[in-house]
Amino acid sequence: MTYSRSWLLATAALVPAAALVQPAQAAVHRFHEDHVLGTSLDLVVVGADAESSARALAAAKAEILRLDQVLSGWRPDSELARLNASSGPLAVSHDLYRVIEQCEAFRTASGGAFSARIGEAEALWRTAERSGRPVDEAVLRDAGRRAEAAEVRMDPASRTIDRAGVTFAVDALAKGHVIDSALEAAARAAPAAKGLMLDIGGDLRCRGSGPDAGAWRVGLARGADADNAAPVELIRVAGQAVATSGPGARDRVIGDARFTHTLLPASGQAAPARTVTVVADRASDADALATAVAAQPAHEGLAFAARKGARARIVEPDGRVLTTDGWSDLVAPASIVSRQAETAIAKLIRTAGPARATPWPAGFEVDVDYEIAYVSAGRYHRPFVAIWIADEEGKVVRTLFHLGNHPPRFLDSNYVWWRGFNADGQGVEKLGAVTRPTRDPGKYSVTWDGKDDAGNPVGQGRYTVNVEMSREHGGHSLQTIPLDLGKAPASGSAQGEGESGPAAARYGRPTV
Repeated sequence: MTYSRSWLLATAALVPAAALVQPAQAAVHRFHEDHVLGTSLDLVVVGADAESSARALAAAKAEILRLDQVLSGWRPDSELARLNASSGPLAVSHDLYRVIEQCEAFRTASGGAFSARIGEAEALWRTAERSGRPVDEAVLRDAGRRAEAAEVRMDPASRTIDRAGVTFAVDALAKGHVIDSALEAAARAAPAAKGLMLDIGGDLRCRGSGPDAGAWRVGLARGADADNAAPVELIRVAGQAVATSGPGARDRVIGDARFTHTLLPASGQAAPARTVTVVADRASDADALATAVAAQPAHEGLAFAARKGARARIVEPDGRVLTTDGWSDLVAPASIVSRQAETAIAKLIRTAGPARATPWPAGFEVDVDYEIAYVSAGRYHRPFVAIWIADEEGKVVRTLFHLGNHPPRFLDSNYVWWRGFNADGQGVEKLGAVTRPTRDPGKYSVTWDGKDDAGNPVGQGRYTVNVEMSREHGGHSLQTIPLDLGKAPASGSAQGEGESGPAAARYGRPTV
């Protein structure tokens, strides 16, 4: 099920200078996979053994696969596709009926700000993207008007739906339904677990205790920030769900214009480019509310979220931040680095020496994009990825990103980085989750601000961007991109092969 709206991302990135050390008494197993529902999956299991944690992952993935066959708007063989092709009343499964029922209830409660009746409008936008020609606003309005005026009939006794010509697009609630169901499946598979967190593309739900024997820490990203960027705010949630909607990697691009994926149901137009984060009891509610709030004037959206028992945060296009009452109760202290974490990080740092004399031009940075290709194989283990900067002598200057499943004993699989870093593998842990608009599957971006691992600025000179990937029962690859970092912008790329996808690096001022 490829979801086109924005999501909360619990990334598996190591957050530089903002790491958490796992208390020794807590058994924590973390799993990360790409190419799940068109994005990524993260599962954290607290307090269960390795075998039970693996069963929890398998159960969650099986439930996701089952519901993908029911709710996907991108699979021609899904049950939703059959409903959208029906010419009269159709008996449907419990899951599809429940999702359509919830969508219609949110449509009524939000006064039409949320609607799953936007399938025809979304098809018009996809056509415009492919052609590069602007979407016809009159045609969009007509499609929205007909869909909203249609009399959809639903019979709970027989679970039949008469769609009255409406094309349903349920992504803005269905992913939350999938998360709710998959998390429950994981909990049944690992009954001894003290806590679970499931994140699919940034929408997530937690239950029980987090890794530090308390609430779960969730970071809020700034729109389409790089994966190694520190969150702009931290919140603590317990047994709740978090979802984010807003501009990001899934924006529609037509010519030189960008449009958010969220549509205004009545007109079919793109919603304002605001970022909305919602905390609710269920992922399906948080998912739908994030979309509904994004499509309403800010004060109306916040009031609607509050009426539904949720808390919400809006970042307007001009940077203004607006929240519901009670949001501040969720906000965690700004610093998430414990003294224990600082000690562990210090042991992992080996700098390349003093900064050189000539500084970078003001505002310059290095942006790196990397892709993990999709592999379909019976014994496929997700890869471990390290992205780091080396100087002319080959010494590690800055580690930007590390992606891999728990436990950290596998960090040395990326042996080139490991040897250069001279790491001792002590337990630096990751932030529980980061919420952001949805990324494309297997695609990551990181930014280097020109500082070494000790926080000192480096000078101009020749550096190498290294992207290393290894996989248990699989191969190992190292892509290198040399860059001369001087007064002028520079760029380079590496093609990649097999499951190691292409990589690109750009030096200069960031592009908007």
